[in-house]
Amino acid sequence: MKNFFFLLITISLSLSANDLYGQENENYLEVIAKSLPDKYIKSSSNLFFTIQIGAYRNLNKTFENTKNIIISKEDNLTKYRLGEFTSYEEAVSFKTIVLSVCSDAFIVPIKNGKRIHITEALKEPKVVF
Repeated sequence: MKNFFFLLITISLSLSANDLYGQENENYLEVIAKSLPDKYIKSSSNLFFTIQIGAYRNLNKTFENTKNIIISKEDNLTKYRLGEFTSYEEAVSFKTIVLSVCSDAFIVPIKNGKRIHITEALKEPKVVF
């Protein structure tokens, strides 16, 4: 599954990279967000992992207008995240790609709509689909 995920993302980024040459102002993060497969955009699982790419007191116009970025309000901050992965391993794989653009990106586990600590999330039994 992990190899398939990497292959899919690599192919998508390669195809999208061709678009970058013709559009100088294209944002690399936007290319990564657009290449996210549909199954990782919205999870129906009670527990999922997402990649946080930013948290701001004021709105970030770039993130606000980027397709597939999840926007949430927590602790007087607007948080921007990418993907909803049912396994930690898938989140780690995608985070590796995101780190090429956002050096401070990190994994956030969400359980029943609330952020939980990573150690608690990793203790949860793995769900097999």
